[in-house]
Amino acid sequence: MQLPRRHGTAGSGGRYAAIVLTLVLALASRTARAASDCASLTSVTPEASTITSAAIVTPPATINGVAVSVPFCRVQGVARPSSDSEIKFEVWLPPTAAAWTGRMKVNGTGGYAGATPYARLAQDIGDGFITAGSNMGHDGGEAASWTLGHPEKVKDWGLRAHYYVATAAKTLSLSFYGQPVEHSYFEGCSNGGRQAMMMAQNYPELFDGIVAGAPSMFYPDLLFWLLWTGKTLTPVYGQPAALSTVKASLVTQRALEKCDAIDGLVDGQITNPRACSFDIDSLGPAGENLLTEQELATVKAMYAGTTSETGQQRYAGAMFGSEAFFDPNFADNGRYGPFIGHYVYSQDWSLAQWRGMINFSSVYDHAKEVLSPVTAAPSPDITAFVNRGGKLIHYHGWGDSVVPPNGSLAYFFALTQFEKLRHLPKEAFDRHIEKLTPQVVAATAQAFGKRVQQYHRLFLLPAVSHCGGGTGPNAIGGGAPEPTAALRDPEHHVVSAMIRWIEEGVAPEKIIATRYGTGSTVLRQRPLCAYPAQAVYNGSGSIDDAANFSCVTPKLQERTITATDILLIQNSLRQRDLKLPNR
Repeated sequence: MQLPRRHGTAGSGGRYAAIVLTLVLALASRTARAASDCASLTSVTPEASTITSAAIVTPPATINGVAVSVPFCRVQGVARPSSDSEIKFEVWLPPTAAAWTGRMKVNGTGGYAGATPYARLAQDIGDGFITAGSNMGHDGGEAASWTLGHPEKVKDWGLRAHYYVATAAKTLSLSFYGQPVEHSYFEGCSNGGRQAMMMAQNYPELFDGIVAGAPSMFYPDLLFWLLWTGKTLTPVYGQPAALSTVKASLVTQRALEKCDAIDGLVDGQITNPRACSFDIDSLGPAGENLLTEQELATVKAMYAGTTSETGQQRYAGAMFGSEAFFDPNFADNGRYGPFIGHYVYSQDWSLAQWRGMINFSSVYDHAKEVLSPVTAAPSPDITAFVNRGGKLIHYHGWGDSVVPPNGSLAYFFALTQFEKLRHLPKEAFDRHIEKLTPQVVAATAQAFGKRVQQYHRLFLLPAVSHCGGGTGPNAIGGGAPEPTAALRDPEHHVVSAMIRWIEEGVAPEKIIATRYGTGSTVLRQRPLCAYPAQAVYNGSGSIDDAANFSCVTPKLQERTITATDILLIQNSLRQRDLKLPNR
C-alpha cells in the first residue's frame, strides 16, 4: 500500500530545526554531496560511521528471508562511537527522488535485539520511506553473553545506536537525493518502545513523530520486575513452575466471569481491568479450592508487583485478566538475571546462581543507580521535542504482564503533573512531588490532560498482552501486529495516524484495532480511544463491528488513582532531569 505523500509542514519551529539539522548533517559528512548513483554512497561518511556497501536491489529478491517488492538502494554500514562499538546498520532508500515520499522511518527492536528488523524495512520501502534499522551494537538473540566485559556495547544497545542510525540515514538522504528528509518517524514496542521514549527525551531533533508500544521506559525497575516474575513463577531454576499454564488460564477465566460485564457488555474481554474488583482468595483453599495455598500466593505476588524483602513496593504488578499471559521466561531464557551480574557487578552469574545473588532492596537500588544513565527513559520533560512540533503516540495492552501497563498510565499522569509544575523552582517542584495524593493526580489530569494530548496520545488495548498477543483486537502496527495493506490507513494503523497528525495536523481520537482469524479474515474490530476515553457499546449492532462503539470519557470521580500509581508518577517526576549522553 502506498501511504499518502507529503502534506503540509511541522510548523515554523519544526522547519527551523530541520534547517539547523541539515546544516549539522552536511558538516558531519565531509563528503555529503549529491551522489550520482547508489554505489557511490560508499564514499559518504556519516558521524562515527563507515559505509561498507551500497547497491541497487531489484525484485524479485529476498533479504535475510524477507521478500522485497520494489527496487531500492541498499546501504550497509557500521557505526563505531567507541573502540568496542560495532553497530551494524542498514539504510534502504527508494531508487529515485520521485519514488520517495520525503519520509524516513527508523525501526526499534525488542529485547536484546542483535538483529536488523528486515520485515519492517521491507514494508517501509514498499511504502516509499527511507527506512533504517540495526543490530543495536551486537549480533545474537536473547542471550546476555555479549554484555560481560563490554560496557560500551551495553551503552550502544541502551542509548546510542539509533542516534547514529538516524543520523546516517539523514546524511545518506542528503547525498543521494540532494535534499534532506522532510518528515522523520520512529516506531518500536517493548524495548523498542523504551528506545522510542529515549528518542523523544534525549534526541529531540531526530524525529517528528514517534510511536511507542508497551515501553519499558522505567528500565531498571522493569528489569527487576522480570526477575521478580522469574523468582515468583519459577522459584527454583530447572524445577516446574509454581503455577501451571492450565491454572493460570483458569484464573483468567474466573476474572472474566467477574469483570467482563462491568462495562455493560459481555464480550470476552475486560475493557478496563482497573475497574475490576476480583477476590482472588475465593479461588484458594478457603473458597473454591481451585488454587493451592502456594498457587494462591504466587498469583497474589504477581498482582502485588515487585516488593522488597521488608514489604516495600518497588514497581507495579500484573492486572486482573492477564494471568494466562504470565511469563517467567525472561529472567532465565532471556538471561536478564545474568545481565545484572555482567553489567552491574562484572561477574558471570549462571542461571542457577542469579536467584541467590538478587534482592529487591540493596541490589535493586545499586543496579538502578548503575543502569539508569544508559537505559532509563522515564522523564516527562520532553519539552525540546514538543517545542519543535514533535508528537508521541503511546499504546499498551491491558493484559501485558511482561511490561505492566500501569507504567504507561503513570507516564500520562506524570506528563500532566509536569505541565502543571514545570515553571516552579526545583525545590518547590520537589515538594509537590512528595505531597502527591490521588485527588491531586486526578484533578491535575482533568485540568492539564487536554494540553498533554496536544502532543501525546495514550491508547490502551483490552485483552491484549505484550506487543500484540492475547485475545483482543491487536493489529494496529507500530511494533504490534500489522493490519493488512488495505487497513494501513490513519483510522486503523498507528504509524499512518502519526503521519496524518504530523503532516496534516489531525490528531487521532481513536484507532480501530483489528483481530484476525485465519489469513486475513477479520474476527473483530474495536475502537481504541485516546485515554482517558474508552470504547462503549452503543446498544445495538454486532459487537465485532467498531462502528457500533463510541468513545466516552468517564467522570472524574470514576477514575481511581492507587498508591502504586503515586509511586510510579513520583518515580517519573524525580527523574525529569535524566538526560543521557549521545556518546
